[in-house]
Amino acid sequence: FFATTRALASMSIPAYARQNLAWAARPPGPQSFWHAVGTAVRGIGRQIDAVGVGLQGDCAYHEKLVMPVTAVAVGGKAPAIAAAGFVAPSANLVGDVSMGEGATAWYASLLRGDCGKPTSVGAGSQIGDRATVTSSQIGAQTWIGAGATLVDCSVGDGASIGLGATVCAGASVADGAVLTAGSVLPAGRAVPPKEVWGGSPAAKSLRPWRRGQSVQGRAGTHCYQLGRAGERG
Repeated sequence: FFATTRALASMSIPAYARQNLAWAARPPGPQSFWHAVGTAVRGIGRQIDAVGVGLQGDCAYHEKLVMPVTAVAVGGKAPAIAAAGFVAPSANLVGDVSMGEGATAWYASLLRGDCGKPTSVGAGSQIGDRATVTSSQIGAQTWIGAGATLVDCSVGDGASIGLGATVCAGASVADGAVLTAGSVLPAGRAVPPKEVWGGSPAAKSLRPWRRGQSVQGRAGTHCYQLGRAGERG
């Protein structure tokens, strides 16, 4: 509960939404009891930390940056990220969110599954920096560009959503299709497989689709995975 409260304070969502999440995640029983228990546990933790610092002496490291908790349970449903390749410390995952094998969520991204429908990210897919995905299904080996916004939509396997693009409610992007940077796909519209769409509102591009064009999603994910492997090594 207390970890959840700290996480909510750091999330880039409105104050009223944070209050609703905190209320939904509250433990059973009187709050005064849990407050007293939490205070006692934190006090013991500080004493243990002080002992450790004393033993380390001048070599002791003092953490000054608060690392936010990225996964917040809502209504009994918590994000499932055990199989993910990487979830950035500043990413936010709320409610019924699942990430497939090797999927990544990058810095300041927001994945929400607390709006009545779950959000799923397929194996090897990448959610770019500052991207927002709400109640949407993302296929495998798919690239969601930085700053993109997806709401209640579906994106197929091997598709690419460009930087800052918007996919509105009820829209879909089929397998291998590309939505170019900054485009807006209106509600209910569907991009057929292996087509390139762009513009606002988005329409089929005169530029023909070329074999391997949407591979940018796979390449981007692979580069990030290589970077993480280097960090671990």
